[in-house]
Amino acid sequence: MSELVDTFYTARNLLYLGAYSQALDNLSALTHLDSDQELEKQALQYRAYIGQKKYAKVLDALPAGTSSSPPLLQALRLLAQGLADQQQNNRGGGKGAVVVEEVEKLVSAPSNNTSLTDPTFAVVAAQVLANAGGSEQQEAALKMLAAHPRNLECVALTVAIFVWINRADLAQKLMARVRSWAEDSPLAQLAEAWAAINSGGDESGGSGKYADAYYIFDELAQASSVSTPLLLNARAAAKMHLAQYDEASELLQEALLLDASDPDTLANFAVCASFVGADAAAENGREKYLALLRDADPAHPFIRDLDAKSAEFD
Repeated sequence: MSELVDTFYTARNLLYLGAYSQALDNLSALTHLDSDQELEKQALQYRAYIGQKKYAKVLDALPAGTSSSPPLLQALRLLAQGLADQQQNNRGGGKGAVVVEEVEKLVSAPSNNTSLTDPTFAVVAAQVLANAGGSEQQEAALKMLAAHPRNLECVALTVAIFVWINRADLAQKLMARVRSWAEDSPLAQLAEAWAAINSGGDESGGSGKYADAYYIFDELAQASSVSTPLLLNARAAAKMHLAQYDEASELLQEALLLDASDPDTLANFAVCASFVGADAAAENGREKYLALLRDADPAHPFIRDLDAKSAEFD
């Protein structure tokens, strides 16, 4: 759907920056669209709702068993279902691997070549697979994304998966190739910054890449004139890598004012609080934000990783 990029340029960039409400407002103002554009508009709206964690809203609009729906919308339903299930799995419910099986069937259906022709479908389906966390699913996701090497969303999700599997070196190599054709794109800059912040500093052991990441995030925030938990957390993460914990704490406070229950903000605050203040205060702050995070999102990767490490000492 590359021919629709200009129509949805603003909405897409707002979505990438975590400005979901603004993206929805922008999309609602777009009228007189043809059928392909209406589908793309719907998909972006559902992606914004998923970004807001309004999974039930998407599932109500796209009920199961609607096999006649476009593959892109079926994939979005599965993405919302999978994320909702992750929450339920940590509260005694959820359907586990069912969503992965369904998206694999959707991708491999003989009548569906959408994963090869529509990069947006590839991104959504790959995200469902990558969220499953298994190496087999992650490999399948990367293979699907590799079919669209000049699509920035596919590139950005590939970078994210490389980071998740601790291969920041591959993320850096990929972004080195992308710079030649997409350096000025906000999404390319986001991917560049995430690759940098996960690189472990620079080759000499310094903090140059962390500083680079901070400046990219900061410039994106200023250029877009939006303040979102996503951008504030990104800047705070860079500041923590630079050992500038007080400044990171200020950014996280701003993020909490926007969304007091944002899981990423609470996770970052749990880390940051460990380095701010006296030992007792730091420990109390850490435990406070961990408790809030467990309540807000018990399936959060930070919680899962922390519990797994704690279990090793039991």
